[in-house]
Amino acid sequence: MEPNERLDDMPLTDKDKFSKGLMTLLTPVIEEMDSRIVAVKASQLELNKEIERLLAELQLFVDATEQPSIQPSIQKLISATKKLATTNVTLKTVHDRVEKMYAQLGKSKETAT
Repeated sequence: MEPNERLDDMPLTDKDKFSKGLMTLLTPVIEEMDSRIVAVKASQLELNKEIERLLAELQLFVDATEQPSIQPSIQKLISATKKLATTNVTLKTVHDRVEKMYAQLGKSKETAT
């Protein structure tokens, strides 16, 4: 390679063309997935806070009055909180995987250029 020759001016192999095309295709999809996962995580956290607030209010109501038949509802809320926590763990795992894919695409892009 001559000193004045740039990497962009070098002919691309089929592998490089495929890598570049694949990156061009996947990068927007991965970025969109990543932004949506972040938005879902934020809404899940907001929902979790709201469930916790509602549980606290219901607990105050239960403590202040004779126990009406809301105990099943409280158990459902507790169950929903546990499911939400499990969903948050799954979302974090997916988010981490998307981040790794994005990082690998970035490395592929650097290698291809």
